Amino acid sequence: MYGLKFTAASFAALALQVTASPAVLRRGANPAYFADPATTKYCSWWYDNDGNTDCKTVPGMFDASFADFLRWNPLVDANCNNFNPSQSYCVEAFDEPTSPPVSVPTTKPPASTTTQTGNGITTPLPTQPVMVNNCNKFYKTVKDDSCAAILKANGITINQFFAWNSGVGADCTGMWADTYYCVGVIGSTPTATPSGTTKAPATTTSAGNGITTPQPTQPGMINSCNKFYKTVKDDSCAVIAKNFGISVLQFTTWNSGVGSDCTGMWADTYFCVGILGFTPTPSATTKPPAATTTSAGNGITTPLPTQPGMVGNCNRFYKTVKDDGCAAIASKNGISTAQFISWNSGVGSDCTGMWADTNYCIGIIGFTPTPTSKPPVSTTKPGNGVTTPLPTQDGMVTNCKTFHFVKKDESCDSIIKAAGITLAQFSKWNPAVGSTCTGMWAETYCCIAIL
Repeated sequence: MYGLKFTAASFAALALQVTASPAVLRRGANPAYFADPATTKYCSWWYDNDGNTDCKTVPGMFDASFADFLRWNPLVDANCNNFNPSQSYCVEAFDEPTSPPVSVPTTKPPASTTTQTGNGITTPLPTQPVMVNNCNKFYKTVKDDSCAAILKANGITINQFFAWNSGVGADCTGMWADTYYCVGVIGSTPTATPSGTTKAPATTTSAGNGITTPQPTQPGMINSCNKFYKTVKDDSCAVIAKNFGISVLQFTTWNSGVGSDCTGMWADTYFCVGILGFTPTPSATTKPPAATTTSAGNGITTPLPTQPGMVGNCNRFYKTVKDDGCAAIASKNGISTAQFISWNSGVGSDCTGMWADTNYCIGIIGFTPTPTSKPPVSTTKPGNGVTTPLPTQDGMVTNCKTFHFVKKDESCDSIIKAAGITLAQFSKWNPAVGSTCTGMWAETYCCIAIL
């Protein structure tokens, strides 16, 4: 059967690559990002694309061929089109059917048209797989087309477009260029759109609240919006939320079309960043006040700016810089990553929501951090006679006989490969790193063999 290529040991050895201060899960048995619905249903291992690796390189990292990769991810073509950052892709499949895969045409599809069986409508080629068979109106995409523009020009909604062309994905990130898509089906009547090249009206009024809403907008915007922002290329929800003094949760609630993880946001589109009756926190686009403010009730002066979600009994603060990671901050300040997250809930349970140039809590009233001064070179664990070098992370097994010093930017993958052990063994002997090794600290000793 196709796709099953790992032994248990190599499966673990190819586990999550983690630096000492990980920000994003790079691979795993479950996708961390949006995964296109057209991906093979037999996928058993995912690669979470952070944009740093070419798609032709990725399959080899998992002992798969490029042909396998294209079969498992049918929206990616041989030129790596639709290999998008912040999206998950299949790199291993289990229990695939034994019949050979359908070959992918390497020649240019015919320019002529063909007729879909049964409805009498001539369908132009090429099309993306999974178009409905009752389509009677088509549109050929060009480079840099956006769903928003196509929907607007054809008087349809994102739900209609996805229902008729499910290969594009629910958030429309899988659309191909130079391909025909369905923009109308038998029996449907599009909404009126501006004729010819007449410029559409710049604004329209949302029914009922008297607020003029600029266009275009993404479907799913709340109707009580009174403040808008037009996105530009490479905008992110976290940055937009920070700039307008709102939380990411508020942004996704007011603009449900972006999705709960905000991967569906469109460029060159207006989004809601304020609603009637809401007062934002001071905007991060203006310089925050240089002075500090006092948290009510504890008498501790809190520096600004901070991210919403900080505990009220904080008495020690740290201001982040670009590329800071939660694990590194925790390690430097003698606390655990779990403590950092619990005191700063706005960063999210996986710590991917942390902002730069922002003050975070690294100590609370009554808490004594682990000393961060240089520890003694070594000490002996009682009972086993083996000298254990310091520092180590909490929870290391007491019967360890071989240790490894974790260098900055070293990954679990490289450590377990060099030691000839599995990820399961490594995380069992060093439980503080976690089952996926996201909690490993740099410049500490870990156990790589036991008595």
